[in-house]
Amino acid sequence: MAEPYVEQVEYRDILTKIGKKSTFPSPGGDVHRDGDYHKAVHVWNFAERTQELLLQKRADCKDSWPGLWDISSAGHISAGDSSLITAQ
Repeated sequence: MAEPYVEQVEYRDILTKIGKKSTFPSPGGDVHRDGDYHKAVHVWNFAERTQELLLQKRADCKDSWPGLWDISSAGHISAGDSSLITAQ
């Protein structure tokens, strides 16, 4: 018998306007809805041989900037994680 699907909530550190961590992390879904400052990491992929910057097209179902061209790889940083850990 298959295990029931349980959605896991990812928490993100909320930041002040000057980039300091605020008191409590917030569920990921609330961050964009509430307009909270939070960390993200961007990894840019550059093909040296062809001198091309690799981009991706965002899915049409995204809540922000749907269907537009974007950086190669990015993601939100989970509460307590570092930029380097997230990028790796």
